[in-house]
Amino acid sequence: MKEVTAIIRLNKVTETKQKLAAGGFPGFTCRKVFGRGKNPLIGRDFRETVGHSVLMPKRMFTIVTEDEHVENVIGILLAVNSTGQAGDGKIFVQTIAREYQVRRA
Repeated sequence: MKEVTAIIRLNKVTETKQKLAAGGFPGFTCRKVFGRGKNPLIGRDFRETVGHSVLMPKRMFTIVTEDEHVENVIGILLAVNSTGQAGDGKIFVQTIAREYQVRRA
């Protein structure tokens, strides 16, 4: 099992949800997050602050899936969220050692 975590722009959330569901991945967690990348924020934030560490609102998706489906999930995330601009987001993949279903504990 793998955990795919994607941090994306706010304006891509609805389309990301729709494409994941259409691609056979209807189960995921979506959280509000704030952060920034390593590039300076020259003229990019709502206050027009130059180079300061202003945290930008984003959304973080977490999708747990079988190993053989990871590339499909990543493909969907990239297809929807890649604009070629700084701030498009990041995708991380981690191995899940074990999974327990609470209902059956």
